[in-house]
Amino acid sequence: MEPLQAAVCENDQNEQEKLLAILQKSELPVEASVYCCGEDFLRDYQRGRFDLVFMDIYMDGLNGVDVVAKLREAEDPVPVAFVTTSTEHALEGYRLDVLKYIEKPLKEHAVRELLQLAHLKKEHMPRLLLKKNGRELSLPFERILYAEQKDHRLYLYLTGGETIQINERLDAVEPQFAGQPFFRCHKSYLVNLSYVEELDRELMMFVMKEGHSVYIRRESMSKARKAFEAYLFAAARRSGDE
Repeated sequence: MEPLQAAVCENDQNEQEKLLAILQKSELPVEASVYCCGEDFLRDYQRGRFDLVFMDIYMDGLNGVDVVAKLREAEDPVPVAFVTTSTEHALEGYRLDVLKYIEKPLKEHAVRELLQLAHLKKEHMPRLLLKKNGRELSLPFERILYAEQKDHRLYLYLTGGETIQINERLDAVEPQFAGQPFFRCHKSYLVNLSYVEELDRELMMFVMKEGHSVYIRRESMSKARKAFEAYLFAAARRSGDE
């Protein structure tokens, strides 16, 4: 079973150790990254890296509510659990779509239930299904920045700088992206609109997060602009509904 990737953002060392001990004993395999403050977490964070975030609310500097608000402003749906001594932030938790509150002192059964929820969410996350070297490959769509066709190889550029190469045609896998926020902007490129920072009309490219650029075919510029604007409108509406 693929391990759950968890982030533990907690400034109390004793609480860190308690939570890590519970995670280590879990029946579900868990790999944890530990952060002592919200600023460190945000500096290191990349969308799609974690399956679950344990977020302490009361920390020096940015508190947990502020940190999660920044994730949601970036349209990041990563499951979050607030770890806290108080539930007075329940309204903020609802607004930020927090998966669960875990009150201190931590109880093992509460953490186990949360891990089960995160595992179920991971299992049901929409994925691109491929084959590489005769083995099945399953990639969450939200980890894919864009896909590029070069000769007879398909390159998938993922969050965090990872690139996957397979012997496949973009035309063959494109139907799997239906219903996801992707746009075919060029015969060689399929782009994830949720990672686009801006559309540069002069250079005819999407300027992406994490420093990438994706070219747009001249004939597709109008459709690209409309698709990006429609995505931004839908994202703003979702944010307003919350």
